[in-house]
Formats: sequence, C-alpha cells, structure tokens
Amino acid sequence: MKILVLSDIHGSSNTAQKIVAANEDARHIIFLGDGMNSMKQLESFFPEKSFYSVAGNCDFITATDENFLSFGGKNIFFTHGHKYYVKQKRDLSLLKQRAKLLGADIVLFGHTHVPYTEKDGELYIMNPGAALQSKYGIIEINDGEIKLNLMSV
Repeated sequence: MKILVLSDIHGSSNTAQKIVAANEDARHIIFLGDGMNSMKQLESFFPEKSFYSVAGNCDFITATDENFLSFGGKNIFFTHGHKYYVKQKRDLSLLKQRAKLLGADIVLFGHTHVPYTEKDGELYIMNPGAALQSKYGIIEINDGEIKLNLMSV
C-alpha cells in the first residue's frame, strides 16, 4: 500500500496537482495542513482517491487539527505540528509523546517546511516538507513493514 503525504501547499495548487498526478498508484492522500482550499480542489480533480486532512495554522476554516487512521494494520497519527511547537522549539518530544500515547506506529507533521524522517524505537516520524517547494512524502506499508520516503518533483 502506498500513501501520499502532502503539507503546506500555501496556494500552490498546480504543484500539488502535479505531485498527485505523478503518484497515480497512491490511492490514499494525507494532507497535513496549510492549504485546505487547494486540497478541496485536488479532491474534485482526483475523485478516485481518498483524502484525509487536518487544518494548519494558516487554514481559516473549521476543521480538526489532529487525525488518526489505520492502514495495513499500522496506526498513523497526523497533525500540522504548530500546536506541538515543532518549529519554535525544534523539539519533537511533545509530538512523539502524543503519538505514543495514542498507540501510533507512524506520526506525520508539517509546519516547518523542512523534510524530515526519523525512527524513534518503534515510532516512525515524517515531515514531508512543503508541497509549495515541490516536496512530499510517500509511506509504503507492505506485509507489516513500514518504509518512509521523502520525494521531490
């Protein structure tokens, strides 16, 4: 199973559309905030895909700022990250603590615009970077194995 992860579109709908089109085998798309209006456009362009979103600090609509999904037997916690101070403190301890409390196998966040992956014990961590800058992430879950990939268009 291949899952596309986008964050921080900030109005770059064309770039986000290119990213989704280039990953036609990714049926699921997780969006980590800051560009909800662009995500709504993408949903209309790609109705065959499943979209899951959280609001970021620049999204001025009413939407959840955290979400939790299960794919392939693995639990994914995702948020924009601003409420966990990932940019200000340059520290992921609050985010990791929340993910572990929820029983997540994978935690996803955006906000910093800086692509990042880490494995902390059994917890996989990813920030795909900003779609605005042609950055995105891919999660592959196959036979219980998790692989995180940072990509660029």
